[in-house]
Amino acid sequence: MKKIICFLILIFFSTNLLANSLDYKDLDKIKKKSTFVDDRGKTYSITDISNKKKTLLIIDNHGSDYDIVKDSCQKKPKLGYTWHGATVPAILKLHNKKIKDLTIKIYRLCSGVKGMSLKTMKKYRNQLENNGTISNIEDETKNIKRQKIIFKELEKFQKEGFENIVLSGFSAGAWASLNLQSKYPDKIKGVIAINPAAFGKKIIWNKKYPEWGFFRKTNFDYLKKSKSLNSIIFTHNKDKFETPETLSFFRDIKGVNFIDYSELKPANCKWADAMHNMGAADGHEIPQSSCFTRFIEKNNYLIKFLEEII
Repeated sequence: MKKIICFLILIFFSTNLLANSLDYKDLDKIKKKSTFVDDRGKTYSITDISNKKKTLLIIDNHGSDYDIVKDSCQKKPKLGYTWHGATVPAILKLHNKKIKDLTIKIYRLCSGVKGMSLKTMKKYRNQLENNGTISNIEDETKNIKRQKIIFKELEKFQKEGFENIVLSGFSAGAWASLNLQSKYPDKIKGVIAINPAAFGKKIIWNKKYPEWGFFRKTNFDYLKKSKSLNSIIFTHNKDKFETPETLSFFRDIKGVNFIDYSELKPANCKWADAMHNMGAADGHEIPQSSCFTRFIEKNNYLIKFLEEII
C-alpha cells in the first residue's frame, strides 16, 4: 500500500504537472511585467529580435516568497534586486553574447502567483500526523503552478519561431527550471540553476510545517530518478535553504555541472541595494552581488556550459 501511495504522489510531481488549465488569480496581471532585458536589466520588445531561429533564448525565472503570498516581480526592478524579481546580473551579462551562430537574448518571466493557503497546508499536516504519510496531493504548491506557467510560456515562444531555449533561475525559479528540464529535455536545451531551493528553511519543513518536508522529500526522490539533466547548478555552503550537501545527489546525474562556490564568502560581497557587505550566513543572497558576477566571468562557467549543450 505504501508503494502505491508513493507512486501516486510521484505522479503528482511528474505527468500530472501540466494537466490543468492555468486559471490562476492575478496571473494575467503578473505576466504583464514580463519582458526582454539587456545586460543592465533594461527592457526591450520582442520586435527588436530580427532572427528568432538564430537566437538562443534564455527564459529567466525569479525566486519566490512563501506560498501564501504573491511574489514581488516589478516591471523594472533595479539591477541585482532579486527580491523584486530582477534577473541575476551574471545572467544579464550573457545578453547578445554569441554561442556558435546563435545570439543570446534574455526574457525575464514573472510567474509568482499564490500557492497553497494555510488552511490547505494544515489539511496535509493533519494527514501526515494521523497517517504518517500524505496519500494524495490534490492542491498545487506555488512551485508547481510556476512550472506550468513557465512551460506555457516556453511553448508560446516555440510557436513564435524560437528553436533554442534554455531556462535559468534563482532559488525557486532554479528549482522549477530543473524540474521542467527533467520532464522535457527535448524542448529545453538546458538549465542554469543558481542556488536552487523551493521548500523553505530547514526549521520550516522539518518542524513548523512538516508537510513541506514531505513535499521536499518526494520531489527530491523524483529528481533522483532523472537519467540526465543538461544543467549547471551553483550552490553555497552558507545557503539557508539548500547546500552542496543537501543537493549532492545531483552530482550523480548525467549532464549535471555541479559548482560548489563556497570559496566566495558572503562577508566579502555587497548587497545590491547598499554599499555595506552581507552577513557571514547570507550565502543564498550572493548572486545579486558583483562578486558573484566576477566569479562567474573569471571561470567562464556559463559560456562554457552553453557551448557544451548547443
